[in-house]
Amino acid sequence: MSVDNIAKTKDFITFVDRARNFCTFLETHQNDNYKSFISDIQKQLIELYTFARTLPDFDLPDRDIAEIDISDDDIRDLLSFTRKRLRGPFYWIVFDPTDHSDTASVCGDLVDDLGDMYKDIKTFLTGFDDADDDVKQNALWHLKWSFDNHWNDHCMNAIYAIHYFLKHAD
Repeated sequence: MSVDNIAKTKDFITFVDRARNFCTFLETHQNDNYKSFISDIQKQLIELYTFARTLPDFDLPDRDIAEIDISDDDIRDLLSFTRKRLRGPFYWIVFDPTDHSDTASVCGDLVDDLGDMYKDIKTFLTGFDDADDDVKQNALWHLKWSFDNHWNDHCMNAIYAIHYFLKHAD
């Protein structure tokens, strides 16, 4: 599917809107109230996951495209502020609940989950906002790959953890 065709679909338009909302929410430090903050984040994560699952596969462009790299240093303030908003970002989860040979729990970190998702989604938005169609196509390919292989797990773990953070919120 071409960049122009995907960019016109309702699900993709909705995904991009939700992706921008997620990044803006973290960048602008909205919601001073702990319970509202994590509730809003959970809602956004559910929407992101729902619409990211509809992304079709893409081919890489024919020419090499310079990578867009958003590092932890680039988002240090965002991560610091997010950590301050959370009472305790850590939670326990089984890494792969379908692997019965490895049932040990691992410690998750909601700040790490949100930070990794932010970097992958912001990288996509930066590339997709470029005027060059090859840069857009590259951004779409990386978004789909990073969702399938990286941030989908962060997203699901965060949704699950927030469910329990909300149950125990004052």
